[in-house]
Amino acid sequence: MKGGLQRRLKRRRLRSNWRRLVIPGLLVVLLLAEFIRCRPILTAFAESQAVWIATKTTNRVAEQVLLQHADLCGNMVQTQYTDNHLLSSVFVDTAAVNTVRTAITDGVMTELEAYSSITTGIPLGTLFGPDALSGWGPLVRFPMSVTATVLSDVSSSLEAVGMNQSKYRVLVHVDVSLYVVTPSGRSSVGATLSYPLTEAVLLGEVPDNLTEVYGDDQTLLGKIFDYGTVE
Repeated sequence: MKGGLQRRLKRRRLRSNWRRLVIPGLLVVLLLAEFIRCRPILTAFAESQAVWIATKTTNRVAEQVLLQHADLCGNMVQTQYTDNHLLSSVFVDTAAVNTVRTAITDGVMTELEAYSSITTGIPLGTLFGPDALSGWGPLVRFPMSVTATVLSDVSSSLEAVGMNQSKYRVLVHVDVSLYVVTPSGRSSVGATLSYPLTEAVLLGEVPDNLTEVYGDDQTLLGKIFDYGTVE
């Protein structure tokens, strides 16, 4: 009797220990499977947030810089005409272009450094539910890190806007490369935005070819001797 009771007690303990191991193990497997299913959603949401942050920051910085340097941008383009009222040259102030471009680039880089470690949230319905529940429910918070590299370039364009009138525009292009780190993994996204630095209406007949001079001091001589068609 005593031996049979001990065997029964031993079997009960084994079944109890088995439940203690299997149930948590199943929970871990289910959580892992759910995390794998939600990982692409979490990554896409984090990338979208990073692009939104970069776009908002770049727009705000560019607006502030252009307002601060409004006088500089207003006098950035100079034109020369022949005696026959034919446009002979368009000169863009190199120092003014570089001043504004550098201010925008440095300002965006400084602002984005604040997002190296942040916490964001995704609605519960977006993360776990079907498409119909996207955007619903409380926010699920998760850490997110954004590392940015900001580059800029300058270009110009020439387009007809009326009878014997053309618009010459100088633009700065800001290219923001983003490296995003979340619990779901690492990914890279980017955003490219363009802003007009200055515009000038060219009156009279415009020749087929113009010599453009703009850029930094290292490429100035090369552009002076690069005589091509302005598109």
